[in-house]
Amino acid sequence: MKKQTAYKALSEYSPLYPYVVIPFRKTTIGPLLRYLATVIKDFFFLQFSVKFKARNIEVIHVDNELDQKVPFVPEKVDIYLDFVNFWIRPLSFILQRFDRKRRLSYCAVYLDAIRTCYREAARMYRFRMSTTYRPPAALFGKFRMIHILDPHLLCVPSLHVAVVVLTYTFFSEVFKREHMPEEQAARLSEELYRGAIEIAETVLYVKQHSVNCIAAALYMMINITHGHYTIEAAVAFIQDLFRDSPYIPAQDAALIRTHILDLFEQLMLEGCNESDWVEPLKHWIVRYGMTH
Repeated sequence: MKKQTAYKALSEYSPLYPYVVIPFRKTTIGPLLRYLATVIKDFFFLQFSVKFKARNIEVIHVDNELDQKVPFVPEKVDIYLDFVNFWIRPLSFILQRFDRKRRLSYCAVYLDAIRTCYREAARMYRFRMSTTYRPPAALFGKFRMIHILDPHLLCVPSLHVAVVVLTYTFFSEVFKREHMPEEQAARLSEELYRGAIEIAETVLYVKQHSVNCIAAALYMMINITHGHYTIEAAVAFIQDLFRDSPYIPAQDAALIRTHILDLFEQLMLEGCNESDWVEPLKHWIVRYGMTH
C-alpha cells in the first residue's frame, strides 16, 4: 500500500475515479462487463419482462404489519439513491491508495462478488417475484425516477441490503489484509458499517422494501459468501437496526428487530436440511403468499 499522508473519510473520495480506470484496464474490464451484463439480464430485463407480460412469474406482496411502524420519510431518498456510490467510493479509495497490481486485483474480485449477489438473488426472483406497497411517485419528485427505472418486483431478497453487506464485509477484510494503520482501518470499516446500516434502514423509510426483505438478504449473504459473512455478523447487524431512531418508538424498533431476527433464524434452521440455500426462501414465500 502507498504511504498515507492523511486519513480521509471514504465519503471524501470521488465516485467518478473508478469510471475512468476500471473500464480501461485488462484486469478489470472482463469482470466489469460480466457484472453489467448480469445486472441488465437479472435485474432490469427480468422484471421488465414480467411487467410488460413477456414472461409469467407470480408476484407476491411481502408486506408485513410491522412495516407500518416505519414512517415514510421521503427526505431520505438521497441516501437510497446513493446506494451505487456507496460501493464505488471504496473502489476509488483502493485505486488511489494501493499499488497498481493489488488495486486492480481487488476491484476485479469485488466486481465478481457483486455479480454473484445479482445472479444468486435472480434464482429466487425467477421462482417468485415479490413487491411491497409504496406511495405514488407523482407526489414526490425523485421517486418518479425510481418508479420508472425499478418496476419494484424484486424485493425478496433485497439487493440493496445484500450489496451493502458485501461492501462493508469485503473492504473491511481488504483493509486488514493490507496491514493499514489500525486506527485508519477501524475508522474506515466503521464508516462503511454505519453507512450499510443507514441504507438498510432507508429501504424501509422510503417504502422500497419490507422487514421480510432484510432477513432474506442477510440469509442469502451467509450462504453465498463462503464464510466471509458470518451468522454473528448478521445478528449484530440486525441488532443495530433502528437504534435511537428519531422516527420510530423504541418498543416498535425492538419489535422490528425481533421479527427480522426470527425470520433470519427460521431460514437458517431450514437451510440446514437443504443442499441449496434458496429452497427455504422458496418455501417461505409460497407459504407467505397463501396466508397474506
